[in-house]
Amino acid sequence: MSEKRKNDTIIEGEYYDPDLPAKENTPPRKHRRTRSAGNVPKYNPASESIITKSNDLIQKTKYALPKLEQKVLLAMMAQINPKETPDADRVYSLSFSDFGRLAGVNMHDNTYLEYLKDTVKSLEDRSFWSLDPASDGHQYKVLSWLQRGSTVNDRDKQIRVRFNPEILPYLSQLKSNYTSYNVEYLLTMNSTYSMRFYEILLSYDNGDTDYGYTNGLVFQPVTKEILDRFPDKAQDIRGFKYKVFDIQELKEQLSPPPEKRKKDKEKPLTEKYSNFHDFERYVLTKARDEINQMTDLWFDYIPVRIRGGRKYERLYLFIRYKSAQEMDAVRQLHTQKSTRNEEVPRRRRTRKTTEPERSAAAVSVAEPLGDELFTMTVTRAVRVLESRARSQTLQAKISPELYSAVSSVLVYTARLLTNTNSEKKAKQAQETRDALNRILAQQHDLTCWVLGMARMMLTKKENGQLKSPQYNATIVYNAMEDITIIPSGRDELRSAGATDHFKADLSVFDE
Repeated sequence: MSEKRKNDTIIEGEYYDPDLPAKENTPPRKHRRTRSAGNVPKYNPASESIITKSNDLIQKTKYALPKLEQKVLLAMMAQINPKETPDADRVYSLSFSDFGRLAGVNMHDNTYLEYLKDTVKSLEDRSFWSLDPASDGHQYKVLSWLQRGSTVNDRDKQIRVRFNPEILPYLSQLKSNYTSYNVEYLLTMNSTYSMRFYEILLSYDNGDTDYGYTNGLVFQPVTKEILDRFPDKAQDIRGFKYKVFDIQELKEQLSPPPEKRKKDKEKPLTEKYSNFHDFERYVLTKARDEINQMTDLWFDYIPVRIRGGRKYERLYLFIRYKSAQEMDAVRQLHTQKSTRNEEVPRRRRTRKTTEPERSAAAVSVAEPLGDELFTMTVTRAVRVLESRARSQTLQAKISPELYSAVSSVLVYTARLLTNTNSEKKAKQAQETRDALNRILAQQHDLTCWVLGMARMMLTKKENGQLKSPQYNATIVYNAMEDITIIPSGRDELRSAGATDHFKADLSVFDE
């Protein structure tokens, strides 16, 4: 790294240096050992539960698949023997019940058949650009995962596919520069980004082998210098390895470029979560939680800024393999998932509750807010408001953008309630609390109110009317009892529940 670039960064580390020739930045291509966490119960019906992929396929391609498509693909890949010569004509099959058990859904339900057919067809249609390893490093070619002719048989309950012959060399008979991992880990995850994150992390790790290069291309041991650099996280990352990633490049690895997603009406991560807060909330934290719970890795991260800038531009990623004792919890988790009973008994139908009964049940969220709010921290006040607004129940029903706006409204309101540093602010806090109590008395909770406020804030955001957090909190304060807020919230709540009349609950397939 040049001296100028060192002086520009707040956090100095061994980054990839674009000033060096490409050859000097490329590590030697070495054999990568299989990473296995031991005897994790194999509930995958395939004869092999290990997936092997070329690092070029993992690192140098930009693609994203919906969760269900990703799981179908992984379940099929697990049946490829990485040591044998691949047969392009071989048909790989998976039963509805086996896939349903791995994916956590009941595929015996006929209402899922059309959705499953659409999913397999969509997976067959997927294509992406990949750097041609046989070229001089400047030629890209279009690859697809599957050949034409995939089938879904509703009599014998089987999905059957054949892999594209051009993709098979990336999945078998690899001599070096590849990564292997247990497919069970990924098949239990709920986020497709967690799946991609896990294999990306492994692909940049050399295991216990030291190949003698420390130019930032692979994970390196956390040193005292790194611990001193991050004193607040020193205890958490001691004994870990680290690698620095460019946040924008990492987003691109997790999703295809914009022009490839227009037909799907899905934005790439660089646009969908352009600011770091959203990227952290919807991608990073989910990936960290699922990887730490379901795999053989501990994973953490620290974002850093460039001196003089306001955006987070680099991400320190930290990994450590779990010990044998730590893997006991992972084995127990996978055992519970694999032995889950698919038979669900009929439940007694409950009678509809009356209005007085609903009011009695809602006392915990409808009772007046007290003076204790004024002495709380913002975080604790947010938790109280989340409970009164039942905001956690909204996450699966409304769009991520609207849910993010709900969270912002609760934070702004909590700031109004807890800021009593001056007589004016204390009066504002009391007026805010009193307004909320009047809403609670009328609505029995704050759900419709917070949805209406969130819709108003989104509209103002689209019109460029939002500014600083203090300014936005003032907007919330001035609109506390606006007569249009509650009706708007009711419309949002009605729209969120509009899919309740469908027989099949397809939400399990959503990302």
